[in-house]
Amino acid sequence: MEKNGDAWFFCLMSTTLTTPEIFVALVVAAHAAVLALRLSISLYEA
Repeated sequence: MEKNGDAWFFCLMSTTLTTPEIFVALVVAAHAAVLALRLSISLYEA
């Protein structure tokens, strides 16, 4: 495997994820999105 460019990046990112790992990642991303939305609303109202 070449260690340059997209080939090396694809090799690092080609690991398989289990269903619980995907679920946890979605929950964390949703929580961050809610916090960002709340912050933007509070800054808009200020």
